Amino acid sequence: MEERVIDRLLSVKIRIGRIGFKAVDLLFILCLFVFAFMVRWKLMPIESADYWGFLEDWMRQIREEGGFPSLGRQISNYTSPYMYLMCLVSYITKQDLYGLKLVSVLFDYFASIAVFLIIYQLTESTGKSILGMTAVLLSPTVILDSAYWCQCDIIYTTFILFALYCFFKNNSRGCLIFVGIAFSFKLQTLFILPFLVIMWLKRKTVRLRDFLWIPVIYVVSALPAWIAGRGFKELMLIYFDQTNTYPWGTLEYPNIYALLGEAMPDMRHAGEVGGAGTFMAVILLGCVAYYLYTRKFRITGELAVTVALFTVAVTVYSLPHMHDRYGFLIDLLTIPYGVLRPGKLPVTCGFMLISVLTFMPYLIAVHVVPLQYLAIAMFGLLVYVGLDLYRQVRDNTLNFHETLDA
Repeated sequence: MEERVIDRLLSVKIRIGRIGFKAVDLLFILCLFVFAFMVRWKLMPIESADYWGFLEDWMRQIREEGGFPSLGRQISNYTSPYMYLMCLVSYITKQDLYGLKLVSVLFDYFASIAVFLIIYQLTESTGKSILGMTAVLLSPTVILDSAYWCQCDIIYTTFILFALYCFFKNNSRGCLIFVGIAFSFKLQTLFILPFLVIMWLKRKTVRLRDFLWIPVIYVVSALPAWIAGRGFKELMLIYFDQTNTYPWGTLEYPNIYALLGEAMPDMRHAGEVGGAGTFMAVILLGCVAYYLYTRKFRITGELAVTVALFTVAVTVYSLPHMHDRYGFLIDLLTIPYGVLRPGKLPVTCGFMLISVLTFMPYLIAVHVVPLQYLAIAMFGLLVYVGLDLYRQVRDNTLNFHETLDA
């Protein structure tokens, strides 16, 4: 059959850096970017309770004080870097709702690029990498969080994803610098810390001295606000103040505290149970670290992604005071987990479905599925990923010994 002109044009090979594309790949990415944005644009007018309850008033105060001069006093309970972005929005547009959402949407695209790079680094497959990028931009969790809810979880998550890309490139300093940037935006960055500690124990990429980048970048990120007049101690203790804001065992996140009846607004024994749960989280993660440290196995890209997913999921499931959005990083990690091993894509879908159902009580004031049922489903997925991690360690241990014998 004679080849058509369009087939020849779409088969033209184009190289961007070290990555090879066909023209059809770039055309698909362009269409994906445009239509993914149109989906988000249609959601822009929606005002969530977080917007009119918090963000709208913060933006009003920022405008009243002239933008960046407002950094001299406490307006929100967010850290300085996001306040810098809010100030920047006040100069660029008068449409605060659209401006704030567009900031998050921009990071949706950055996150998709990070996932593309991670998967390409591990597979050198353009097709699989594009699939990962597509999954990020079409993820209901990502779309709802940024374009519907006007939340900014995608920002710290994006920097964690770039940190993982540096990790897979064996760049310890770059990895921890990105983690430091993520931490300067959100305390939830600490969810990835157990993974990094385990990789340091296994002598895989992460070096101990590079952990210093996390506090250094946090301090540096606060300096503009300090120069503007805000108290240095106050800036350094923002996260401590945040941890004391919500006393409930869980704020609509489907974890163990939902099963124990400590979900908002109930407070049976939140203080006691939360305190015990914190120690239990440390013990569980310590057991995972002990097991992985004492086993001799080859750390493949797939195994490292599984360790990251499992440790983050264990952390969020066992720690108290988790919000409904705190599984966001889990959802993003399930994308490379599923793309690298297509048989695990149902797990990706399962985690994302639970997140969407978890969002509903806040977004539309309806519990589509009782929180306790979602907590049981989340536990099931957690066990499944844990067993998968065990099998991967076992298989790579055998391969490791076979390599030595050869």
